[in-house]
Order: sequence, then structure tokens, then C-alpha cells
Amino acid sequence: MIRTMGYPDKPVASINEDLFNVEVYVNALCSFIRSCETPMTISIQGDWGSGKTSMMNMMKANMQGAVWPIWFNTWQFSQFDMGNALAFSMMDVILKGLDCENDVRKKIINGLIGFGKRVVRNVSDYTLGGEITGVISNSLEGPAQEVDFASEISELKDKFRTAVDSKLEKEHRDRVVVFVDDLDRLQPAKAVELLEVLKLFLDCDKCVFVLAVDYEVVTLGIRQKYGNEVTEEKGRSFFDKIIQLPFKMPVASYDIHRYVRGMMKKMNISDSESEVTLFFNLIQTSIGFNPRSMKRLFNTYELLDIVTESTVRNIDDDVRKRILFAIICVQMCYEKLYLYFTSTRIDGDTFAAFTEDALLDAALREIYGIGSDDSCYEIDRVKVFIPHFMDALQMDGDKELSEEEISNFKTILKSSVVTSVNATTETADSDSKEWEYRNRNKDIVKETAEKLRNIGKFTPWMPRKAREGVKFSDISGWYAWNVPVGFDCTLEYYLSRISEFIISVSVMISLRDGKGMEQKFFDVFGDNPLKLNIVPVKEEWGRYIYNNVLRVNANDTSIADQIATITKNAYEAVNEKVNNYEQ
Repeated sequence: MIRTMGYPDKPVASINEDLFNVEVYVNALCSFIRSCETPMTISIQGDWGSGKTSMMNMMKANMQGAVWPIWFNTWQFSQFDMGNALAFSMMDVILKGLDCENDVRKKIINGLIGFGKRVVRNVSDYTLGGEITGVISNSLEGPAQEVDFASEISELKDKFRTAVDSKLEKEHRDRVVVFVDDLDRLQPAKAVELLEVLKLFLDCDKCVFVLAVDYEVVTLGIRQKYGNEVTEEKGRSFFDKIIQLPFKMPVASYDIHRYVRGMMKKMNISDSESEVTLFFNLIQTSIGFNPRSMKRLFNTYELLDIVTESTVRNIDDDVRKRILFAIICVQMCYEKLYLYFTSTRIDGDTFAAFTEDALLDAALREIYGIGSDDSCYEIDRVKVFIPHFMDALQMDGDKELSEEEISNFKTILKSSVVTSVNATTETADSDSKEWEYRNRNKDIVKETAEKLRNIGKFTPWMPRKAREGVKFSDISGWYAWNVPVGFDCTLEYYLSRISEFIISVSVMISLRDGKGMEQKFFDVFGDNPLKLNIVPVKEEWGRYIYNNVLRVNANDTSIADQIATITKNAYEAVNEKVNNYEQ
């Protein structure tokens, strides 16, 4: 038997389909609705895709036989560009749900249409406060006619109340529960219009209204409709006068472990405790626990699982599935990181900074093009995600990625681009010569670092991609230490290929994490701290750059010795400046 695949964005119909173990909340809301004083209006609040419709479906199913439910989906009606008729369509659906006779329905609907503009003016005055009625009135077209407004409202409510009483007596129920779904999918101003109608005409005993709507939507709708003169306080007042019980979707309490384990079983993924925990962490730190987003994630996974079953060879199936899932999390949530992976050649150095907290921030800022002093919410999120992502690539559980683990990632990554909008299969930094130069410079930098171990650990740096003034093959080694004058200092040797045969070596001295110490930095080191014939470039944030201190043949076997000698001399010159400053 063929296993069915894919997870449509379809809400659950009853508590038997509860995916997130929210029955306790459903039962509580149903108990409240069955016993509360009426009229009562409840809002079900939450982000798009958080499960509001599913929650209301489960409530409706749970109260069958105890109340008379009526359902109105605003989204289905709003797609027909009905203009101002949407509110009247909602009323007609509700009246049909009460088995109103045609003539009664026509009288109520015609009554609403006949003074629709005056309804808006009256409701706004009632819910927002009389002092801004002038602002609202100016937004309405046409003059208001003199009419006994209170009598008309009273007559319409009497007709509606009679319809409610008649239906409840016939069905042997004690209350009507009207569910209005997808209000937050409407234009906010249109959602407010529906709320206005509900407040004036459906404020009726024996009625409970359950609305899928957010406070933010209401506030935005009021401002769209009546202008920005409506303050946040007035928006809250409007919401509070319509909604007696706000209920926030309990996303934080969803049993995601249970849901993820169930989905992994359906997709034939190992559901050991460690694997479930890893998949849970990958989801939590990327797309989050929005049910709609998780369905998209699992749909994408199922498609690419079919693809990689054919395109990927000689990789353990559990490993393939785990790496694929991690890649999809990056693709869906961290597009810039995903595009970086798909646009550059990947080797061990690609992931080197990802395993060291001290280097991770700088590496991500380079990928995202964000300055060191600029805040970036997404980078902060990626830093939390990366450890779980690296765990997903592992086969042996150690910290470093082996050549085999990197090869697995590259192979599966290549197959994933079919579900990416912007990724390509071509790499931007794939020039074979640049890679040859990059690897040669990297070897020199590492060899030089070994010769400088008596000073300290010089850490290799290499660009994630080429940019203005920086070649992809440029590599440096840097060492930072605290100097006893109140700041940290960095010494760096920087290799750049000038031609096929020549490498240029520059030396840099920098202020490290010393914002506000720039002047003291320059006071300590003066105009030429290394006392070379080369005039250094001074950068105001705190750096001296000595360009082309050394130019050597690329295949010279003594390059590392020459760079190490220059770097040692520079280190001694820096310390001499510091000591002289103290004296």
C-alpha cells in the first residue's frame, strides 16, 4: 500500500484529531460558553497559522447537542469583492442558521442596508467616544438623514431576538454560539465594520459570539477607517467594549515533542529520543512552532526526500534525512545563510568559525553584510540555531566536521535548490585559480602561526566571499592580547595574491573591542609604531595598516619564516611603545 504524502493546510475537525494536546483549553472554553451569562463575545487570538480555526472547530464539535452552533467564514465571502455587503452577508448566514423565514430575513437585512452609513457613525460614537465623532463623520460620504435611530435598532434586535428564541425552543437548547472565522484575513478596516455590526445588532441574550480576531488587527482597522487621530487607548477601548473574554492561542503550551515524533514516524525517520530532540531544536530555533509553517516544512521535506533518495548515493539513510531536514530549516528561515552555502565552494574552513563562539558572530556578520557595531535580530537567532545545525551534520558526535561529513552536506545541499526561490546551482566563487591561491595562502598562514606559537595563538581568517577590496583568496592570521594601558590590541599578517607568482604581505595593528578608546590608542602608538620606512594608513576607528611590507614569490619555501620574523618584530615594537607610554 502506498503511503500518502503531504500535509494540506486544513484545520482539524474534532478533538480526536488534536495534534498538540490542547484539549484542556478546548474543554475550558466550552465549559465557560455553556455556563456564562449572555450575551458574551470571545476573541480567539493568535498569529496566522497558529491554529485558531482548529481550536474553534474542536469547540464546536465538543458542544454539539448542548448549544446551537452557527459558522461564518469571512474569508470565503470576502474573496468575491462584495464591498460593503460583507456584513450583510454575514447577517444573512446567521439568520439562515436560525431558520428565519424569508420575509423576516429580508426585513432585517433591508433595515441594515437602509441606514448602513448611520450605523457606522452611531457605533463609532458609542464605542470610541463622542469627542472624535467629528473626525469620523468627515470620513463618511453624504449627509445623515434625521431618523429615529434608537427605534430602528430596537426593532431589528427584537426581530433577531425572536428568531433566536424560536430556534432554541425548537432545538431544545439554551443558547446560540456564533463562530466568525478568519476576521484577521480581512482588510483591517473591513474587520472593524463586521465587529460594529456584531456589537449593535447581535448584542442579544442567549447568544455567544466566538471571533477569530486579534487586538492588533482591530487597532489597525480603526486607524485605517477613521484616521490616525484614533489613539491606541481609543483602539483598546473599542476592542474591550466588543470583546468580553480575550483568549490567546496557547502556542507555547503545544505538545510539539509529541507532534514532531508523530510526523517523524509518518515520514519513516528514526524517532529515537535523541533524533526527536534534535529535530525539535532545529524547528524551534528556525521556523518556530506555528502549525502552518511546520506543515510547509514537512511538505518540503517529503518532496526533497523523494528527490535525494534518487540523487544521493553512499550516505546512510538516517544521516541523509537528518542533514536534509537541517538544510530545509536553513532554506525556509535563514535565506542569506542558505544562499551563502549554495553560492560558494564549501570546505572545512567554511564551518571552522561555526564551532567557535568567539568567531561565529564575525563570520555571520560577513555573510549578512552587517557591520560589527550594528544590531541584527536574525544574526542573534542564527547563532542559537547553528549548534543544532552542526549536530545534524555529524556522524560521529565530535566537534569538527570530517571530510566525509562535509561531502555529505554538499551533496544533499545541491539537491535542495529545487525548492528555493533564489538559489542557483552555480557557485559565485568557483574560479579554480582563486581556490588554488586561497589554499596556498591558507597553508602559509598556518605554517607561520606554528612559528609564532611562543607569542600566542594566531587564528586564521579568510573571507566568506569576495567583495570590494578583498579577494576570495586573501588570508590572514591574527592574535589579540591585552596591553597594560587599558585596551586590547590585535596584530595581524595579511596575505594577498598580486599576480600568479607574487604574494604581498601586509601587517596591521588594531584596537580590539575598544569603542571610545580610539584617541588613547593613537596616543600610545603615535604616527609609526613599527618604525618602518613605510607610512602606515591610519583608520579612525583604531587601526594602522602597513601595506606591502613584504613581497615574495608564491613558491618560495621560506615565506613562512620571513612573515614570522616580520610579525615578531612588529609584536616587540608594539610592546615597546606600550612600555614607553607607561613610563
